[in-house]
Amino acid sequence: MPEDWNNRLAAGPLAAVRALESCTAGEWGRLTGNYTFRGGLAAACRTLTERAYGGNDRTALAEVHQLLALIYDQDFSGVEIAEVDHERQPLLRDVAAILEQAMLGHELSRIDEETVTGYPRSGPEYVRWLKDLVNAHPAGWHPLYHEHIAQRGTPEDLRLLLAQETNLDPRFDDILASMQMGRTGGEKMEIAANYWDEMGNGDAELVHTRLFSQALEAIGADRDFIRDSFMLEAGVSGNLSACLGLARRHYYKAVGYFGVTEYLAPRRFRCVVDTWRELGLHEVGITYHDLHIGIDAGHASGWFKNVVAPLVGGDALIGRDIALGALIRLNTSQDYLDELLRRMRGRSPVAVGAEA
Repeated sequence: MPEDWNNRLAAGPLAAVRALESCTAGEWGRLTGNYTFRGGLAAACRTLTERAYGGNDRTALAEVHQLLALIYDQDFSGVEIAEVDHERQPLLRDVAAILEQAMLGHELSRIDEETVTGYPRSGPEYVRWLKDLVNAHPAGWHPLYHEHIAQRGTPEDLRLLLAQETNLDPRFDDILASMQMGRTGGEKMEIAANYWDEMGNGDAELVHTRLFSQALEAIGADRDFIRDSFMLEAGVSGNLSACLGLARRHYYKAVGYFGVTEYLAPRRFRCVVDTWRELGLHEVGITYHDLHIGIDAGHASGWFKNVVAPLVGGDALIGRDIALGALIRLNTSQDYLDELLRRMRGRSPVAVGAEA
């Protein structure tokens, strides 16, 4: 392996992958075929995840999620014509697979197995059980929304909140598009209907990513603010969303994960909308959240009725994976909202991004 790549690997896998971005198509091909390099990169990733999750090293954890975010940014981006011959996938999937295994392993270790096995076996009963599970979790009615934002939220609080929400909202439509692959019947139609709503039902002015961008602009959350205030906990949530949404084998977990997302959005967004208007902020900025109060209530109902219930009714074993996904979403949502609430209360003013 060339000495310069040895040095880059010594600096860590994030530095190595960043260096790969400047490679030519030929260099990508040579490195893909260089199994000494690929083995070194894999070993560096395993060392990093061991520090992050085995050694509780927060700096290493930040690097894990910066690296995953870099890979997912490529997964969700278009390609430049000059780079159509750049075959990045073998190397980047090597890296992502190791990091994702560690990330998901950690999240699954937090879940009590009894919680995800004692569920009803019929679809409708399972849905009721799953909703009870969500509502009983601390993230189901988190004080960040239902106390702090609702009772004493400021424009600065809303700006900080929306900056963190960039972890999912700007790419949720693409995740829904990905989740439709391989699905059929009413299940696929429900996800497709959800996707079409995200697309503004064909009106480019009402595409939800556009409306979310308007919200960011209205509250003053520009690129610099988002970069400087973005929390590690928000990054974890965003990376899990991408991981579960893109991988075919994690589809059932994604059903639970995004079912919780849709189910909780209306009650959370109501707090945001009411405070936004009480503060007299520009109305155009709250269109996104206002629309989702009603839309996501319908999405959640349809998701449970037409996706969750038929899946469990068809094969009760799927219920475990759906519940795992739901609890991953609830646990990481609690992590991120707990930290965000601390910051809003002035307990932790330094952004993780700045620390890393």
